[in-house]
Amino acid sequence: MEDRIALKIVTADGVVLERQVSYVSIPTPDGSVGILADHAPMLCAVGRGVIRCRYEGTQTTTVSVQGGVAGIDDNKLVILAEEARMKE
Repeated sequence: MEDRIALKIVTADGVVLERQVSYVSIPTPDGSVGILADHAPMLCAVGRGVIRCRYEGTQTTTVSVQGGVAGIDDNKLVILAEEARMKE
């Protein structure tokens, strides 16, 4: 069984995305950060850009964000975004 991360992307308007993923790429002010299962606890700023999520093998989802903060601990990644929306 593949390791998973519980990802939740939230704005002031509510939850934008909540799902189990195998990989997440987060835009930060200093470049992208890749998150896999069992990542060390971390808190970081989220920059403007696109969050990329991989799940169920090769399926992907992207979410456009306009800044915020992300925290990961115990395979739970929460992103509190100023603005976020799913990309088509």
